[in-house]
Amino acid sequence: MRTRNIYKDIVFLAIGCAVVFWTVQAVGFWFRQQEAYDIVLQSQTELTEDVVKEIGKIEGLYQFTPLISCNVTVRLEEYTWETALTGIDFEGYPLVWNAAQEEMVLGNTPFLFFGEEAFASFADSNGNAPGKSRIAKWVETYRELELTVADESGKERGAKIGGILEKPTSGLFMEQKQMREIYGELAKVTGGCAKVQGEQNAQKARELLSGAGFMAE
Repeated sequence: MRTRNIYKDIVFLAIGCAVVFWTVQAVGFWFRQQEAYDIVLQSQTELTEDVVKEIGKIEGLYQFTPLISCNVTVRLEEYTWETALTGIDFEGYPLVWNAAQEEMVLGNTPFLFFGEEAFASFADSNGNAPGKSRIAKWVETYRELELTVADESGKERGAKIGGILEKPTSGLFMEQKQMREIYGELAKVTGGCAKVQGEQNAQKARELLSGAGFMAE
């Protein structure tokens, strides 16, 4: 009777496990290179056409949607918030909604969209932020809230909240077309949303953009 070589079996088992492991890793790597990754970039200055063209040369980039912004002061009850209002294309920007109004008539009244943590950025005349209960009430009743928005020229407009965003968690946003119509030349292209295919390409793109002075997320 032949004695079974248990050590040989262990070696074959180890080799088999290693083959399966590296096969799974290789397949996972391949799939990650086929996926699309969103990179939101922001600049401190207005983007020129030449800069946008250079961004378009990034390896793996197949779509770039510009973002526009202008500085505003938002007033809600006795609280104010000085921030950058960002105009986005809802189809080209990665959004996760917490809540949104089903019907909005985008006319001359600005419809704003808040990151769910943005309400904590308001402050009263003494520099105090609103309490958690006040913020919770605002989020619950956002459809009924009346806001005032003043642009850089000092012109004030009444505004409504169109929805609350789970992602991005902070920031103030507006539909890009309406923002262009209302704020005109005050709205400058200061960033964009780049769609890049492949995990490696996306990582290289973030490093390249960060090295060029952009905030890339």
